[in-house]
Amino acid sequence: MTLWMSSALAQQPACDDPAALSQTADTLRQSLQHCQNNASYLARLGRLYIQEQRYAEAADHLERALLFDPENPETQLDYALALAGSGDAASALNLVFALGQRPDLPDALRQSLRLAGEQWVQAAGGAASNSLTQATRMSTGMRTGYDSNLLGAPQLRSLTLTLPGENITLPVDGSSQPRPGLYARTDLRLEHSRLQPGGHRWDLQAAVLQRNSPRVVDASSTQAELQLEHTLSPAKPGDWGHYASVAFTALHTHAGTRYSSQGLAAGLEWALPGTGAPSTSSPCTLRAGAEWQNRQLRSNSVLSGRYTGLSGQWGCNLPGGRQWQLSARAGRDRPVDLARPGAAQDQYSLRAYARTPMGGNGAWLFDTEASHSRDAVGYSPLLDSGRRRTIARLTFRVEYQHNLAPGLQALGGIEGVAQNASLPLFTLRSRGVYAGLRASW
Repeated sequence: MTLWMSSALAQQPACDDPAALSQTADTLRQSLQHCQNNASYLARLGRLYIQEQRYAEAADHLERALLFDPENPETQLDYALALAGSGDAASALNLVFALGQRPDLPDALRQSLRLAGEQWVQAAGGAASNSLTQATRMSTGMRTGYDSNLLGAPQLRSLTLTLPGENITLPVDGSSQPRPGLYARTDLRLEHSRLQPGGHRWDLQAAVLQRNSPRVVDASSTQAELQLEHTLSPAKPGDWGHYASVAFTALHTHAGTRYSSQGLAAGLEWALPGTGAPSTSSPCTLRAGAEWQNRQLRSNSVLSGRYTGLSGQWGCNLPGGRQWQLSARAGRDRPVDLARPGAAQDQYSLRAYARTPMGGNGAWLFDTEASHSRDAVGYSPLLDSGRRRTIARLTFRVEYQHNLAPGLQALGGIEGVAQNASLPLFTLRSRGVYAGLRASW
């Protein structure tokens, strides 16, 4: 008997087999008893029922899929569509707004959420109550890790000064060399969104981040961030919209650094024509715009500057919950004080982000950025006889995220920095590992 049951189960196709998931809803439903605990199977079955406008059946299966994979954004969006199709627009809008507050969402999926919410509000004649057109989300994170260079110090044992007629080599004090150690970081975030008739959306984000190191006290810091963005989303794939934002940042370190910045950004947003259902919009969006920042280093005002530049961003949300995003920036930081070493500085960067689900409750995140900067004039006659400073910097982070329960996530990863410069004083290396928890409500 046991052998017969094992043989029968072996003949069943895998619940998340691509060939099996490509079948029609009614054919796929024949495997329900065998696959009732598989999130990919249930999510696919629910999506097929949505396409057939069988919303009540879709909601049942999608709700069960979320029990096994509660943080899957695609399943959450499909569940909202099923609820809306079943006539429960209130629950659908609340779910869309809650999902839209997630910090790990790429702009492509965020655009899909905006479009879905706007369509439901407009279908109601714009008379939806405030509880349906706005949402607030809080989250907090705690993480501890090891960093090989807590202060971001240069890789120097000695420093050569170029004086008229001679060079002098001086040893670098041990306190100014890379210092490894453990650190703890906590953060608290608030996100609020408000949707208005006509496709207008307001997003407010605020955060406070605290970092402490018991061994290297000077590495401790406090950072505050605030951003307000207004978006007029494209009405449908292929259309254009626009965005504008204002941002404030303040950083205070135990070593005495006092930094703040105020920034403005504005540009156009395009929903790339896609092949998905109209209700889920395009899988990809494109942004292009201009940026301005006032960068103030209050602890050493001669280094302050004002930045102007251009930016572009291209992101996609693909089947299976896969997400990726590319962003590029190019601009110039001009000094407030003409005595600033190096004077104006040209700055360029390219960033790549990807998130790939693994199994029912996990996902891998990859985030890397390459940047290059070049001063307009020589940095100092005391360093390599006034040579211009150029800096090439590469940062990376690889992180695994695991959902422990709805709203609770464990994470762990590795990260590093490799910075090369024409002047050895600005060359540095850093690497580390970390683990932590994040809760949201």
